[in-house]
Amino acid sequence: MNMRRATLYTFFYKIFLSLVTFANGALTARYLVDKGDRLNFQFAGTVTNTGTTYVGGFTGYYAYALSKNPERAEQVLQMGNLFVFGISFLLWLGTSLALLLGLSLPMVWVWALYAMPLNFIFGYGTRILQGSNQMSWLNRINAAQPVLFLLLYLPVFLMGRQMPEAWRLMFTFMNWAVTTAVAAGGAMLISYRLLDKRRVYPWHYTREEWLGTFRYGGWLSLANLVNIANYRMDFWMVRAMVPANTASDYGIAVTASEVLLNISGSLTQVVFTRMTGAKREDAIAITELSSRHALLSSGAVAIGMAAFFPWLIVAAYGHRYIHAIWPFLILLPGLVVKAPSNLILQYVTNTLGHPKGTILMNGMSAAINYLICIALLPGFSLMGGAIASTVSYGVSYVVYNLWFAHYNKSPLGNLWRLRKEDFVPYLRVFQSVWQRLG
Repeated sequence: MNMRRATLYTFFYKIFLSLVTFANGALTARYLVDKGDRLNFQFAGTVTNTGTTYVGGFTGYYAYALSKNPERAEQVLQMGNLFVFGISFLLWLGTSLALLLGLSLPMVWVWALYAMPLNFIFGYGTRILQGSNQMSWLNRINAAQPVLFLLLYLPVFLMGRQMPEAWRLMFTFMNWAVTTAVAAGGAMLISYRLLDKRRVYPWHYTREEWLGTFRYGGWLSLANLVNIANYRMDFWMVRAMVPANTASDYGIAVTASEVLLNISGSLTQVVFTRMTGAKREDAIAITELSSRHALLSSGAVAIGMAAFFPWLIVAAYGHRYIHAIWPFLILLPGLVVKAPSNLILQYVTNTLGHPKGTILMNGMSAAINYLICIALLPGFSLMGGAIASTVSYGVSYVVYNLWFAHYNKSPLGNLWRLRKEDFVPYLRVFQSVWQRLG
């Protein structure tokens, strides 16, 4: 499958995935009567994703190694099995022992810690698929958990409206954990089956891959941790500084705006293997082209979302979340430029092999986000958090572009100045759809 076709398929998969995720958010918002419970459920997800993102740096090494050296697939994955399943077991064991010894943990943290290893395994399976350039399977697996969550949650939502609030939150957490476990198991089974001709099942220590896991993966994990801090800083600050009922509105704004980020991430996903395995000159050209397309596609989608989503938020989540609309609209411009920024960060990590560089880049953005939140949240509440996010992404985008052009001695406009040929694929898709409809 060529890059254009793969990008198109992935783009539509991302739209589908984003709509399902949006529907799940709407159902939980309506089913959980207490807005604080809805906020806690979302917070548990961010805790799990933070841990998963950190470990994802280590598993990112396995995707990187598979792309760079496919002939070493057995050694890479045998080491990956040992690392991922070993660390998952240790986290489950540590959490269980802490509870047995009487350590008092809030329920939101208990669920997050028990679900986190499932996300480790799921992330590892998707990394194998990404490193093997199995984009079709990667798209399907990424859609598995939210689709299963929707299928299990919707009947209970329709029939169980009299369930006590505490049970509703418990069911929501259980559904989340069970569907994540199924998706994780499916990701690993499919990944192993696709590589069945090689001995990828055993757990085996290999010194070279162990060193790669911690030398490359260790820095990438720190970079990922800084990235998630950058991405979630405004949400965490709002939760800490704003009353729960009001902060829950911001959680809805974040969930709605993530539709744009998920859709624009299709390019990052598709170009991963090409960018990682290509020569530097080719990787520069891929990054420049993909950056322009990310800016164009995310900008077009953002315009549509700005027109359509304000009434959809009220219709889907209920009138009590109407105050999520303005933060949502303010978040959109920042996420438009976040898409091409992620491609530049991927160039640094995968083409240059320097995950250390992304720590500084994301750290700068996170610091800007934090400082603006401190300054604006007391006076502007939710709008202050949204402004902090958008300004931090905007400043970072400018800095990343300047760095890329200077480092590669390439024209700055190659990353953002749209050309006539950039519109050709979209026009062809539109013409194809129009002909079929006609």
